[in-house]
Amino acid sequence: MTAPPPIPPPELPVPVHRGWITASMILFWPLAIAAVLAANRAARAHGAGHVPTAHHEAYRARAHARLGVLLGGIAWTLLLVFYASIALVLVPTAPDILKQEGIDTVAAEPAPESYRTAAAPKREPIPVYPLELLTGDCFMAPDWETAWGDLDVIPCSRLHDAQVIAVTELGDGEYPGAQEISDRTWYDCAPRYEEFSGTRLGESSPVWTFEPDAEDWEYGLHDAVCFVEVDTPMRGELSDHPQLFETGATS
Repeated sequence: MTAPPPIPPPELPVPVHRGWITASMILFWPLAIAAVLAANRAARAHGAGHVPTAHHEAYRARAHARLGVLLGGIAWTLLLVFYASIALVLVPTAPDILKQEGIDTVAAEPAPESYRTAAAPKREPIPVYPLELLTGDCFMAPDWETAWGDLDVIPCSRLHDAQVIAVTELGDGEYPGAQEISDRTWYDCAPRYEEFSGTRLGESSPVWTFEPDAEDWEYGLHDAVCFVEVDTPMRGELSDHPQLFETGATS
């Protein structure tokens, strides 16, 4: 009669930590290699029946892999911050660098809302209420026998017979009255006309104003507009044609 064979103790699973090792291989491969070597030693020890050694090496593999993930994460974060800083410095200066190399980065046809008097023949007119005109705007003068309406501000490269030469800010508060508005507007308008036309202001000078009335003032329109209007529509800045101001407009 023989004794039954001894029952072997149950095997204890040895963790491999493949996820940590894979992540470490992506982020910081030197420590990932150390983790792989430790995992191989754990596998050999486990196969030889040295369970404590196998578990010890397995945990060493996990420690190497975790440290690799930590260091790799920090290194990649610092690298991204560095490149982001470089981008913030270089992006604003990129157009100047390209311009020095003869490469023009300016859009060929900017949006109409972004400019008013640029010489862009294909640009569409911009409807503007007379009291909201800006200095330099070019347009065809309105029919003075009808009520004011929106004016089509057009590029000065097109034919036009009127151009804004000054805008007077009249301030806030209550409506000061038509006479005070007129006096303040012409106080600004007269020297600007003489500077623009190269001639003295007289009764026949082709200079006019748009001035806010009480209703305009109530709607927040507190600027007056001074403009020149000539008999013959011209292209370009009207100040480039001094002959237009010698006799004055008759419209």
